[in-house]
Amino acid sequence: MTRVALFCLAVALAASCGSSRHATACSLKGSIGLQGATGNLLGGFTVENTGGRACRLGGFPRLELFRSDRKRVALTVHRGDAAFPSSRPVMVLRPGRSATAWVKWTDYCGSLWNRPFTFRLTLPTGQRISARTAAAEKCQETGGAPRAGPGTAELSISGFH
Repeated sequence: MTRVALFCLAVALAASCGSSRHATACSLKGSIGLQGATGNLLGGFTVENTGGRACRLGGFPRLELFRSDRKRVALTVHRGDAAFPSSRPVMVLRPGRSATAWVKWTDYCGSLWNRPFTFRLTLPTGQRISARTAAAEKCQETGGAPRAGPGTAELSISGFH
């Protein structure tokens, strides 16, 4: 083979590795874990690759939040936050491995704060992954008294680490 043919073959193989090897229909399982204090929650949305092939996670996922009555919560979402741990981003998740997108919920004391929520991430590939909080987080303010508040949320999210 000539050098030009080898070069063309290498380019073709590299181009095919992007979307076909790491297809959208991956087997991913999600879970959410959050802890709170003074009206804020900090934690992460973890995805685990339960399939037999690598899955592309991409950069920042899109985040949606639903109340226990399945109504969507109006969100303002920021990319990144100084409170997040820093580590190398995970773009492709191998079988059996997991990665976490860190989540910070500012002024958590919102409507239906005393019931579980469902977080839904949409990966840059288009795949959606949902996870429901296991239990309601208590909303505490200075003085320790829980309160109900506005029906909106301000969250920050990281890429997967």
